Amino acid sequence: MPWYKTGTVRVTQNSNAVIGTNTAFIANSRVGDAFLGPDGRWYEVTNIASDTAISISPNYQGATNASGNYALVPIQGYQKTLADEVRAWVSAYGAKMAALGTTGNYDILPIAKGGTGGSNQVDARSGLGLGNSAVANIGYETGNVAEAYATGRTKTSVVQSWYTNAVHGLDPNLYPPGSAGMPTGGTGYWYKQIFRHSDSSNRLTVAWPYGLAGASGTVKFQSIYDGAVTPWIELYHTGNTTRGSGGVLSAASPILRIANVADSQRRDLDEQTFEPAGEWGMANSEARGVSVERLSVGEYRVTGSLGLALEGWRTQDPCSPDGGGTLGITETEQDSDGTVVVRLFKQRWTLSEDGEMIPGRGAPLDVPLNSWIDVRLEMPAVEQPPQQFAETE
Repeated sequence: MPWYKTGTVRVTQNSNAVIGTNTAFIANSRVGDAFLGPDGRWYEVTNIASDTAISISPNYQGATNASGNYALVPIQGYQKTLADEVRAWVSAYGAKMAALGTTGNYDILPIAKGGTGGSNQVDARSGLGLGNSAVANIGYETGNVAEAYATGRTKTSVVQSWYTNAVHGLDPNLYPPGSAGMPTGGTGYWYKQIFRHSDSSNRLTVAWPYGLAGASGTVKFQSIYDGAVTPWIELYHTGNTTRGSGGVLSAASPILRIANVADSQRRDLDEQTFEPAGEWGMANSEARGVSVERLSVGEYRVTGSLGLALEGWRTQDPCSPDGGGTLGITETEQDSDGTVVVRLFKQRWTLSEDGEMIPGRGAPLDVPLNSWIDVRLEMPAVEQPPQQFAETE
């Protein structure tokens, strides 16, 4: 550290006060440093009051001088600076260094001290409790860590083609209208789960309709084998089929069962989604809003629909629960407002001239308590709210 000589000082004979002009005593001197006065004598700095005032010992012996030259010679400065720096370092890091000394060695920091507990990668991973996935590659082979598609992550709904996406594993997505290879029906939006085996064209997809149109539980699947695409195949199940009084399954749609609801002997009359539609009817979820009333023996009026189904089967005669023969013959009549009248008659057999037994209509008959009449209806379209889609990560 060089001597400090900036500015001038005023000293008075027999006084210990030194007053500086343009001086900075605080930053450039320490108690114990040497003061070379204008008289050429040496004094000890005993106090530093400010940047312009210090005290010396002994008292100034030379003649009074109002503006004399001087010098401050660092005697204690080096030790003081070092002491300050060491004190600051100990304050900041002393506790940490003391704790480090308890680890037992200098090159392995235990888990409890924030380290890994090992001196190599294997021991470090073991100490941190990391399994094989910590060093596994991303991929779809044995021992690899699965990528996003293989974990079944749902992506944002964007127009895309499941034919050309070659990523392996599971790929669930919401496909909007306009995407290639889509089944028909519903709102045009379909959830699809795609299964892929390799980079080849072999894959399988299962699709569910998005929105209100999916209430019937439609499920379709399609596959590609060596590039050849199969037609869409629809699965039939309890959600999209109905069981006739004789136990035969039929494709579901708005179905009404005409029966004596209160006295029926059939425990399966209200199965699945069937609910009462008056005292003489049970309607499934797609036929909500219809009602049945009995007009007379074997005659029933159905209101609340657009009428009988426009295509496919319309009515099924009541059958015995064991799957045997029919228990009556039904006839229907429809008005312009959609009201349907269903009549049930006993079967009457007559012998033709050729000796054949021909079934015919007999007397009116109420629906037997161990059966029902199936009526397939056309229902008004259900208004669907606008579709809203939130992006998924």
